[in-house]
Amino acid sequence: FCFLSLSGCATIYNPATGRQETLLSTPIETALGNVARMQMGLISLRMGQVTDADFARVQTIGRRIAQVSDRQDVQYQFGVIREKSLNAFTLPGGTIYVHTGLIGKADDDELAAVLSHEMGHAAARHVAKHLQADLGFSLLVGIAGAAAGSPDAIRVADSMVGLISNGYSRRDELEADKLGIKYTMAAGYNPEGMVSFFEKMLEAHPEDAMDKAAVWQRTHPLTSTRIAEAKREIEKIRQGKFCPVC
Repeated sequence: FCFLSLSGCATIYNPATGRQETLLSTPIETALGNVARMQMGLISLRMGQVTDADFARVQTIGRRIAQVSDRQDVQYQFGVIREKSLNAFTLPGGTIYVHTGLIGKADDDELAAVLSHEMGHAAARHVAKHLQADLGFSLLVGIAGAAAGSPDAIRVADSMVGLISNGYSRRDELEADKLGIKYTMAAGYNPEGMVSFFEKMLEAHPEDAMDKAAVWQRTHPLTSTRIAEAKREIEKIRQGKFCPVC
């Protein structure tokens, strides 16, 4: 247990996860997000030659989803990076970046599902929890309060790059998928977009026998597993066992 006034963290109820959790305070997390952006060279929400249409589309869909997020104590921002991969990622404090390759492959429901999934990571505090586990509370609070360019700041960026490259745990990823379906539906989009986008991911990166045989060794869930879990969650919605308002 740690006290907010002493260390920048507190034990609170997280409505996104339904659990009591010891978390970095929102101001500390937001400051760390700014540090990560600076160290990663993300000096703008538009990185590279991003079209007005792509940028506006992400803003419109992102803002609709932000209105229904369980977490309303951050200012969500949505950036676009000129990059051909099917990728998106979340920084501490609610900044979400999407690659243009993903935008070009996704229809509006699918893009809403991706942004909702990333917002699920933000609402469940998965990014902050990763930093807490990797670097520790005390160091993070010190980095957040230090002057720009402090020697330890690069460690935040390194930790974030590692998370983006290696992915979240199975539990965190599936939890973000579940929250993503909830937010997609609550914002007025078709939650089937989650399934169809995963199918596009699976087509782009097929799973082989070795992937499935060694699933117990993986920290990241298989895309086929995520498809099956998403279908089960959507079926709960259709059977009336899910209340997006609740």
